[in-house]
Amino acid sequence: MGSLRHLGRSAVCILVATISFACAGSSQDPASDERLNALEAKTSSLEESLEALARENAALRDEVAILSEQADSVEGREAAGSAREQEGVAALEEDQEEQPAIHEDGRTDVLERLDDLDARVRDMEDLAATVEWVLRSVEQWAKGQDDPLSLLEGTVLERTVRLAAESGGKVHHIDHPEREDPAVLLVPLAAVDGETPLIVSLHGYGGDSSYQTTYMPLHERVNTDGFALLLPNGIPDSEGNRFWNPTDECCDSAKGGQDDVAYLTELVAGAQQVMDFGPVYFFGYSNGGFMSYHIACKGLPGLRAVASLAGTSYVEDSSCDGASPVSVLHIHGTADDVIRFEGDSEPDPKGDGEPAFYAGAMEMVNRWSRRAGCEWPEQPQPYATLDLDGHVVGAETRAFRLESGCAEGVEIGLWMTVGSSHAPGYGDAFVDALVDWLLSQE
Repeated sequence: MGSLRHLGRSAVCILVATISFACAGSSQDPASDERLNALEAKTSSLEESLEALARENAALRDEVAILSEQADSVEGREAAGSAREQEGVAALEEDQEEQPAIHEDGRTDVLERLDDLDARVRDMEDLAATVEWVLRSVEQWAKGQDDPLSLLEGTVLERTVRLAAESGGKVHHIDHPEREDPAVLLVPLAAVDGETPLIVSLHGYGGDSSYQTTYMPLHERVNTDGFALLLPNGIPDSEGNRFWNPTDECCDSAKGGQDDVAYLTELVAGAQQVMDFGPVYFFGYSNGGFMSYHIACKGLPGLRAVASLAGTSYVEDSSCDGASPVSVLHIHGTADDVIRFEGDSEPDPKGDGEPAFYAGAMEMVNRWSRRAGCEWPEQPQPYATLDLDGHVVGAETRAFRLESGCAEGVEIGLWMTVGSSHAPGYGDAFVDALVDWLLSQE
């Protein structure tokens, strides 16, 4: 949460500086003032929400730690008590009565609250994506490129189409009978039937295709790099946050169990009706990264590679049994407080056999290396050090890859971004590097 609080404060600081600059001018009209005030209120609200989540998480972790220490204490006393009974020592009951008791109702309450961690992680993803949008929108406005609230005007489809149209490519709508929103397909002007690659870009929890396009402007490379771009949307949950379901728990929408594998597979097939594309690549951010990995597990015609930013897979991995090897690029910040680089590796505290939540970055590259018939080295050496995250000083990204011994044409890569948060400050250098990597997986 520390990095998210920092990101929220950064948004506030940039906004204040921008407003100060605007006020210094001589011709600020009332409409612009109103929009800037709305943006300031939105950013302040985000900062308050981030602080509240940080306090709640800290309190919960402290409570769990205390309960864990008490449980260890009781187990120790029970073991000692058994030994003392065997030795015929009296006063065991009096000794135990003096020790603090753990109330089962208190333990149950904490464990129930722990079940809410997944939902709050998704809340933090939503906040991270929104704050990143605020930063980029204000930056664009300061450069005279856009009105800072323009991305909020209109429907998701309208906002996404406006952004896609900036590329100069051809914009198509891909409908699906079970989804209200069409997906946006952007095709380069010089597309070649049967050859032009297709990249599918998946937003994070609480985001949408316009947020994703703003944060990761792949559309700007469609004509220059010669690929098509598909921008779909997850369905909203009960609170209106769009998300993907990267599990086999389908298809009860009331439980958030929509079949997104079927949806995305059919969506790609619908895009193929516009023209016959070449290789297919998936890129996803956070929850979209989880979904990209799940698509790789389930297979999709023409899929060559997936790249995931700040998203992994679940520890329980049986849904990926028998998956075909594909090239994988895992991108993860070591300071990510939402989806941690090291993963969520602790067993379920209820002790009922449930696995931990999600795997770490190293586990992901190990898994996909094994599926490709090769072994990720225990102590890999970076082949490059890259400066991609504008929020981190210096060249923060250590790039690793494994090619030898893997299935033909498969590469497993890891970009470990030292000091980067859940929403890195990526710009043109990152987008260029990402596109280059994806299109190199032929």
